[in-house]
Amino acid sequence: RRRWWLWCAILLVLISGWLLLHTPPGWYQPNQHAFGSGERFEQLVVDQLTTLREQDQRWELPLDVASCNAFLAQRLRPWLQRESKGVLGTLDALGTPQMRMRPGGLTSPPALVLGFRGWSWLEMELQGHQVGAACTELELMRTRVGGLLPVPASSVSELPSKLTFPQRIPLQDERTVVVDAVRFEETGLVLICRTQLAGSE
Repeated sequence: RRRWWLWCAILLVLISGWLLLHTPPGWYQPNQHAFGSGERFEQLVVDQLTTLREQDQRWELPLDVASCNAFLAQRLRPWLQRESKGVLGTLDALGTPQMRMRPGGLTSPPALVLGFRGWSWLEMELQGHQVGAACTELELMRTRVGGLLPVPASSVSELPSKLTFPQRIPLQDERTVVVDAVRFEETGLVLICRTQLAGSE
């Protein structure tokens, strides 16, 4: 009789652990975005990137969490099929990403948390290394299965561990948008940019 209860307890622990590893938190809702909101945000970003500006004029591109999540849910796959087909395998393995902001504290810098629901619930936390009010480097600091169990990032994806700025975005008319830094805000990220005219490099 005691052995029967022991096996029931072990089974209950295993089921609870499985549910914990596979159940995403409430902020992960890739199917709750309004139809077409991801495409509208994509077009807004394209319009901002291609706007005519003076040489090296500073400008900012706000990326709010809700709009980014709509793009990730609705437009990321078509965009990768057009721009970077080699990453589709990673997307298929990890699942549709969503993001949230974790504000900085007294001892911790602000962070961007990416969540994926593929073979299991997976969270990746990118922290910003700040220079003044802006960050010139994003670093992948934590990768956790089920949001709790730490695992090496290299074991679950081929994503780079660091993203340093400036980053360059070439445009079709031979201009270049230079992203010099990123600023963390409660509602999302702000890219600090400037545009270089064709032949000015």
